[in-house]
Amino acid sequence: MKKIILIFMFLVSIVMVGNTQPKSSYGLYTDRDVYVSGETLLAKIYLPEGTPSHIVCLDLVNQFGTRITGASLVISNSEAEGYLQLPDSLSSGTYLIRTYQKHNAGKLKTIREIWISNRFDGLEKTSQMKRLVNASSLLEKSTSQLEIINLKPDYKTNSKVEAGVKIDEALLKQLDGNLLVSVAQIDDSFSPSVFSVQDEKAREGIIERKGIIISGTVTDKKTAQPAADITVYLTIPDSLPGFQYYKTQKDGRFHFLLDKYYGSVQAVIQCFGNTPLQRLNIKLDELYAESGALPEFRTQALPEEFKNNITRNIAAVTFRKVFNQDVLTFLAPPQKVTEPYPYYGKASNVVDPQLFIDLPDFTEISRELLPGVKFRNYNNEPSLLVMNTSMHAYFEDKPLILIDGIPIRDLNVIKDMGSVDIDRIDICQNERFYGDLRFPGVVAIYTTKADYSRLPESTQLIRLKLETIQLPTKLAEPVVTEPTVPDLRQLLFWNPSTKPNQDLSVVCNTSTIQGKFKVLVRGRLKDGTLIFSEKQFEVK
Repeated sequence: MKKIILIFMFLVSIVMVGNTQPKSSYGLYTDRDVYVSGETLLAKIYLPEGTPSHIVCLDLVNQFGTRITGASLVISNSEAEGYLQLPDSLSSGTYLIRTYQKHNAGKLKTIREIWISNRFDGLEKTSQMKRLVNASSLLEKSTSQLEIINLKPDYKTNSKVEAGVKIDEALLKQLDGNLLVSVAQIDDSFSPSVFSVQDEKAREGIIERKGIIISGTVTDKKTAQPAADITVYLTIPDSLPGFQYYKTQKDGRFHFLLDKYYGSVQAVIQCFGNTPLQRLNIKLDELYAESGALPEFRTQALPEEFKNNITRNIAAVTFRKVFNQDVLTFLAPPQKVTEPYPYYGKASNVVDPQLFIDLPDFTEISRELLPGVKFRNYNNEPSLLVMNTSMHAYFEDKPLILIDGIPIRDLNVIKDMGSVDIDRIDICQNERFYGDLRFPGVVAIYTTKADYSRLPESTQLIRLKLETIQLPTKLAEPVVTEPTVPDLRQLLFWNPSTKPNQDLSVVCNTSTIQGKFKVLVRGRLKDGTLIFSEKQFEVK
């Protein structure tokens, strides 16, 4: 009897473990499998259980592992959604969409195969295609408990589709998170591989709990050793510039958190030696996962049906580009609290040189327009001091000098700037503090071009375009301004955050494109199982 009880308990424990297995891979879905260069790819991601980061990476790589473009998406309830803009310059061929998290540099990735056709070259130079082989597919489970109802077998062009999704009550209790519901044109001749990759050799990094993390190392140029106690500055140039600093430790490492920025931003990262003679190298860590072991590809003939479909798609996308028929509508980012003044505080004086007579250089501007600022240029060795109004004397040390919010030390950068180059100048005539940094006065110059071209190239300075947190979007409503302009949408419906309910409605309009379309519903169960239900119809 005791033996039977032990066996029973053992079996129960196995069942419990099976029901609570971790969600050990990412679910990665795109709105379609076949694209044209210049199009927008939409994606939905289900993340593994217990993910510590709040940011997930989505990027596009070619067959050789070279990253082409990517995005950082906000995670909400173990899900994320976003898009990639596919460059117009891409050649026709098979590409890979990857999703992973930066803190483990792609130790766990899910990869999805897609096809992209170049819309300018067409298919004149393409007779073969490379497809993935020996890729163990990520398992999905088709379920009849997600039933697509009221869908007709065919519809006319430019007509209304009214369908529904009925969810079994038992399944409703097992669902974890939101559903992805889409209606898009399909190509039966291209069925993509989707697989998971685990690389135990991937590097570890800082977990992005609140936003994008930028990190790197400063080394001494002479010794090639890590440089300690070096102040590294990160500036986001703007009318109210963003600014952070970090003092390196013995390992020469630095880290910055960007948690209040959305979309693409220009950034400048720089450092200065502790002595005038010290020269440094600054190097950023790789922002995204390395290619790792590449999958195997096999060359095969381009199917005739696939070729015909691509030709049709290229024509449709080109037309939409000409008539600016947008795919996405960008939503406002979460409201952030903005400071009324730059990080150096309220200026004592603000001067607009263009309100006065034209002055040829900064020597004349400082002499004629800038109270409490003494700029001299003797023997091409310029100097600048600011008056300390509380002491009625000039500070002995050089003030903080900025161009569009970016700190500079070489005054030769500003000596030739005249009135036409400067939009405004902020002057602070007292000590200012930012963290443990002390500024003996501030002279902040904001240029008319704001292109940062005056900053000299250096191993101590990096300019880069950062893709910060992606702006939230939704699928744009079809807008046809003239009755003679056709509606050439291939994606008719896309809702990656559908709240589960026993009865859901799917309402959209067909476009003027004829062919096969599919209503697709995807979701995830609490045990991590990825499920789907689909139903086709034809537009005639």
